[in-house]
Amino acid sequence: MEGLLAELGPAADGAASVRVAGAGNGLACLVLVWPADRRMPTARRSKGGGRGQCRADVLAVVRAAGQPLTRKEVVRAVRDAGFGHGPGTVAKALADLTAAGALLNPRDHRGYRLPGSVRPHPTLFPDG
Repeated sequence: MEGLLAELGPAADGAASVRVAGAGNGLACLVLVWPADRRMPTARRSKGGGRGQCRADVLAVVRAAGQPLTRKEVVRAVRDAGFGHGPGTVAKALADLTAAGALLNPRDHRGYRLPGSVRPHPTLFPDG
């Protein structure tokens, strides 16, 4: 192990980490070297747009539905549209969009909708 670290260590000097991967004879190997005084780097999968693209896709799905959608319905519609976002990412996008005011969820158990689609409740006491 020390021989491998001695060989790969200089490549990691000044760099965050070094990854060396290889495959052969039906086997694969990955060697990851990083400075011991830092956190181990993690592999992150990127689909190109991240949550920003998911927010745009969620808005498109809700807009196309033309009616309120529950979280489960939004997740299903995003999946059926082939956008490729997972349920957790969609839930976070819904939370972001609701906090920003781009979507409303008035907790009437009907679901998420665009801001202009909520009608005021009738009242027994008119203004004035």
